[in-house]
Amino acid sequence: MSHTMNIRIELHDRQALEAACQRLGLKLEEGEFKLYSSVEKGIGVWLPGWKYPVVIKDNGIIAYDNYNGQWGDIQELNKLKAFYGLEKAKIEARKRGYSIYEQFNEETQEIELRIKL
Repeated sequence: MSHTMNIRIELHDRQALEAACQRLGLKLEEGEFKLYSSVEKGIGVWLPGWKYPVVIKDNGIIAYDNYNGQWGDIQELNKLKAFYGLEKAKIEARKRGYSIYEQFNEETQEIELRIKL
């Protein structure tokens, strides 16, 4: 049985969300979105392989329906959240005048972010 999931997470910074989506090549738009069993209002993001978009509501809750993984791999949502966190950290560091160095390790598939004063 399918049902819409709601997760509370702090995704309030639209600039960080847009930057994360741009890096991941994801489409996003604001509006109302039909999930399997509900209609949700907010910022819709289409994740690769997902039947329905994830919707980030104004209160920071993410609404989605992936039918326990059958309509979308949860790792795609986790990747979006990770890149959002990376972009948010960079934005906040720049606001405080810090320099930023980012490096991707091909072997481990990890991103290292260094923030210096």
